[in-house]
Amino acid sequence: MAPTVVFVLGGPGAGKGTQCDLIEKGFGFVHLSAGDLLREERNREGSEYGDLIEKYIREGAIVPVEITVNLLKRAMEKHDWEHGRFLIDGFPRNEDNLDGWERVLGGKVDEKFCLFFDCPEDVME
Repeated sequence: MAPTVVFVLGGPGAGKGTQCDLIEKGFGFVHLSAGDLLREERNREGSEYGDLIEKYIREGAIVPVEITVNLLKRAMEKHDWEHGRFLIDGFPRNEDNLDGWERVLGGKVDEKFCLFFDCPEDVME
C-alpha cells in the first residue's frame, strides 16, 4: 500500500506549523517540514549534502530538488512507509520541485491534495 501525502503550503506565519500539529495529533499524520529536514541534514556530521545545502541556503537559493526529495523519501521510510500518512510542509515550492517529486516518487505515493494557507501579508510574521 502506498503512503498518503498531503502537501502543505503557505507563507511564513500563515499557520502551517500550527495546523500541521493539530492534524498530526487529531488524525495520525506525520508532519515533515522540508526546511527542517534540510537544516538537519546541513548540520548532520558526515552529511553527503551538508556543504551543498549550506551554500544554497546562504545564497538564498532553492536547494536542488533531488536533495530535498531524497531527504523527504528517507524521512518517510524512517516512519511507516506502507501505512504512513504524511503532511509535507513547504514543498513543492515551484514547478521544478513538483517535476522532481514525480521523477523520484511518482506512482509510489498517494498524493491526496495540497492544503494552501492564504494569509494577508500583515498577518504573517
